Formats: sequence, C-alpha cells, structure tokens
Amino acid sequence: MNHRLGLWLKHCTAQIFNLCRLPQHPSDTLTALASPTSPWASTVTVLAHDYYYALRVADPTTGAPLHADEIERGMRAVVIDVQRRQRNGELPIEIGVLSADDRDEWSRNYSMLLSISPQNKRAFEAIHQSLFVVCLDHWPAPSVPADQRDENLRLTFDFDQHVPDSSLSQPPRPLSTVPSDLLSHQYAIRSSPSALNRFFDKPLSLIVEPSTRAGAMGEHSPVDALVPSVVCEWAVAGANGVSICGGLVDVPFKNNHQEDRLEGLEVGSRSRWTRLNFVSSPSMQIAIENAKQHARTLISNSDHQVSYFEEWGGEEMKRLSSYQPDAFVQLALQLAYFRIHQRPTPVYETALTRTFQHGRTETIRSFTTESYAFMMAFTGWKGRCPGQTRSEPLPHLYPLLQSALKVHSSLARSAMIGRGIDRHLLGLRYILSDEWAWLDDISEIPSDVSQDASSRDTIVRGRVTSQPVSASGPSIPLFEDAIFKKSQEWRLSTSGLSEGWWFRGTGFGSPYEDGYGVNYLIGPHAIKFCVESKHSCPTTSTRVFIEHVADALRDMREICLSANKSGQEGEFASTNAEPADTLNASADHPEANTLNNTIQQLGDAALAKPRL
Repeated sequence: MNHRLGLWLKHCTAQIFNLCRLPQHPSDTLTALASPTSPWASTVTVLAHDYYYALRVADPTTGAPLHADEIERGMRAVVIDVQRRQRNGELPIEIGVLSADDRDEWSRNYSMLLSISPQNKRAFEAIHQSLFVVCLDHWPAPSVPADQRDENLRLTFDFDQHVPDSSLSQPPRPLSTVPSDLLSHQYAIRSSPSALNRFFDKPLSLIVEPSTRAGAMGEHSPVDALVPSVVCEWAVAGANGVSICGGLVDVPFKNNHQEDRLEGLEVGSRSRWTRLNFVSSPSMQIAIENAKQHARTLISNSDHQVSYFEEWGGEEMKRLSSYQPDAFVQLALQLAYFRIHQRPTPVYETALTRTFQHGRTETIRSFTTESYAFMMAFTGWKGRCPGQTRSEPLPHLYPLLQSALKVHSSLARSAMIGRGIDRHLLGLRYILSDEWAWLDDISEIPSDVSQDASSRDTIVRGRVTSQPVSASGPSIPLFEDAIFKKSQEWRLSTSGLSEGWWFRGTGFGSPYEDGYGVNYLIGPHAIKFCVESKHSCPTTSTRVFIEHVADALRDMREICLSANKSGQEGEFASTNAEPADTLNASADHPEANTLNNTIQQLGDAALAKPRL
C-alpha cells in the first residue's frame, strides 16, 4: 500500500471505533475517542429487541481480541438474558429510535434523558465509548412487491467473470435485479420497522438477521463512506487469511447452567457482559412514539432499488472513450435525468481529498456547459427513447460526448487536489458569520473578565456583550444570488465507491423530495447502481430512472462505436490525449471552432434561461 494512502486509511479507520455523534444544539459534535483505560473501550454495544448490552470482545489491558469462542459465549448469554426478560414481561425502552428523529428534537430528548437518571448517563457513556454496535434483529424479512420479484435470478453476482466480446453485440437484456430473498434482506438492512433496534449515531453498526445474513450501517460525520466500505469489505472477504470460525459451531444453543451464571455481571476486568438499562418517563414515552411514527413515514416513502448493469463495465468504457469510467457514468446519469424530466439539474458528486492530511471531500459539479450541450444534441437523435424509431447516431454527438468527458475528468482532478469551490465557499461562509466576527474586532481581553460559553458572551474591544449569535452573518451578494442557490439544489446527488463488490447493495437517500440519491460501483465488466427516490413525488421513479440510465449507457456506447467505424476517433484523437487542450487550439483546427461555438451557444442559452 502507498505510504501516504496507508496513513490516511489508518487515521480514518481510527475514527470509526470508540466514538459517537453527540446531539447538541445548535450543532452536533463528536465525542472524544474513548480512553484505552475506559471499561467500555473493549466492548461492543449489542441491541436485541431494543434491550441494550455491553459485551466484552477484547482484553481490557492489552486490547487483543478475545477468542471467537469467548465472544460467542458472551453473545449467547446476552440472548438468553433477553429471552428471560421477555418471559418476565419486561418492556424495553426504545431510546434508539429517538436518534432517527429530527436532530434538534433528539438533542432535547437526549438532554431530558440525562436529567431523568444518572443510570441513563452511564448507559450512554457505554454506548458512546464502545467499539461499535451489533444489532441482532428478530423480525422476518419484509415482503417484496410482486412487480420486483424474480425468483429465477442466481444468488451470487459474478462480478469477476469476464464478459465475452461477442455478448456486447447481442440485444440488450433486461436490467438484472436481485432475487426476492436478497431484496428482502436489503429492505431489512436499509431500515428496520419503525427504525427500532438501532442506534443511528454510532459510526458503524453491524446488523444480523435471523437468517444470519448481515449488513452494515454507517454514520457519516466522522468519516466518509469509502472508509467503512474498505473495513467491512476486508472483513467479509477475509483478506487477512485468518479463520474466525470458533469451536462452538456444533454446540446446541440452549439455556444451560453455565451461561445462566453470567447474568447481571458488571463490566470489570473479568466480566463478559452487562445490561445497559435506561430510565424513562411518560413524556419520554410520548417522544418515542412520535419518533416511531416519523420513522415509519420516512421509511414508507423511500423508493429504493439495487440493480446490476452486466452488459459491460469500466474496461469497455475506457476502451471506447479513453477517459476514466466515472466520467462516462456521470454523463449517463445526467442524460437519464434529462430524458425523464426534459431539463437538466445540478449534480453533486463526491471527490475525496485524501492527498491532504485529514482530508475529507470536495464537490465535483458534474453538470457543465459541455454536458448540457451533449444532452441538448440528443433532441435530434432519440436513441433508445420509448416509441422512437432508431437510427444511426448523429456524427456531431461523438465530439460533444468527448468534450463533456474531458471537462468532467478535469473537474474531478481539480476537486481531488483542493481546487474545487464548494468547500472553500463553505469555509468562507462560516468565517463571515457573526459567530466569528469577534476575531476581527478583538483588541484586548481584560484579565478580570471570564468567558461563559453557555451564555455565548462575546468580547469585543475590551467589552463583554451578550448579543445572540447569528448563524447567517452579514449579507453577501454571492450567497444570496438566486443562480448560486439553485446551483446547490442537488436533485441528482451521486457518489461512487471503489470498494464494496461483496456488498449486495449500498446507498443513501435523496436530499430532495423530487430528486435521486445514486450510489454506484464500477467494476471491470459490470456496474452496480443503488438508487433512492421518494414515493410521494409523482414525477420521480427509481425503477424508471434505472432503466433510463441503462439506456443512456447503451446509447453512449453506440455513439462511440459509430464514431470508431467512421474513423471519427482519429479526427478527435487529440481530445482524448490528456492533458492536451483541443478546445484551446481553435486557430489550427476549424472543427474545434465549430465545436466551441456549439457548446458556447448552448451554454449561453442555459445561463440566460436556467432550468435548474
């Protein structure tokens, strides 16, 4: 592994374990990493039927993982204790669903829970400082809608199987979905009923179904999605070559005397598990029921689907276009949206800035003048649009496609090295806010003046004021500009993963009611798409969007093949040769002038009458 990449991954991986997102007003924070001396640092939080437990999985002194048999004995004891509590009629306090609620509401409820009993504070400390959460689910997998079932599909995805070249000339096949049992599994992992048996503020939660199928859930604040993907992929694939199979595989699970004796032990140097009990109140139970109803509404409104495009993948895209496959997929996503809605939209794509110490992300603004020109040119060639007679691609589509791919590749490189605009503008907005104004005005701080953070006192020129802090700050024309605001309405929010083939599905929600959240992974010979939209929006459909993405990929490939047959690739070879800039060489290439003019005219029209 590259040394710099190794340092980045090591730092980021450390942010997954032993900390938690903390609900605070006006903005959340992260807890400090648990001290190695903390009794909870060597435990995982186990949730079963919304009962909470701390289970020791590592030696509290050395940090070495316990043997799999020891961990399994503790896990069995926890399950036995849950069964006993259910038989005794003890009802769990479902505090986890509160973490799925509005963050301000959760902050108020969290503070109220702390005030009810010191026992709640202890339980939260155990959860916050634990390594991660393990959710043992008990409900059957949700049923799959009849129109999404396909019982004939295989249970495995042959992502590493080479697709013969002869298959590329065959008629398009229906988009591959997943078998009903795996789709049910994906529904269950995406969200449990009413968001129960979850604690959403931990960076990593492992979710295990009664069928023993498992999934993972991550909280985005400490790290970006690639990091837990790498960690979980490594664990699932067994890349370390070490067997984790213990010696209890053939031992029947039963409530025997040896496991009974573990009940009620407090976490100490020798104990294996303990209960994490909460104390509630009538008002808190009302808040829990409200949060459950809110969660049910959100879950039922989510239109989520995973689909595999198996006709070809990244290698074919690079062969046809000479650009990275990500640019090809991004253009296909925009084309699909354009065909459905008859207008473009701002597009968010995540770029990792991991070349910087503690680097996180920057935005690739994938919708460009060049991509708009390419989409507009499609009005003269319908491709695979339903009800249209197919014809050969128009010859000017290929150079427009190449130009859009080139610009996207350039934007992606700039974003990865810190030359994007969105994170800089975000930092500027925060610096200009009233919260930081005192840094510019401060002259001296009297020694007899103490600062009270709770009252948000601000010391300005030696005087103490108690004016409320405004998050908006002074009015800045750029930030108030209508076009600037619309350019950040990401109705197409996208992110690509480079790890995760072992996952049957990944994804995130759309940030807008009338938008799409698109996660994708490009393999050498296939592409996996995970798309989410909202049932409540009459103009969006996840299934329709996925079908249009597949058609857009096929049409773009056909454009490239047609250009290759006609020898057009030689004419535009310099466009593919990065970092040569064909568009700047208009004096020597008349065809570049024509292309520039076409793009400029379409771009001017887009800016003069934006339809974002």
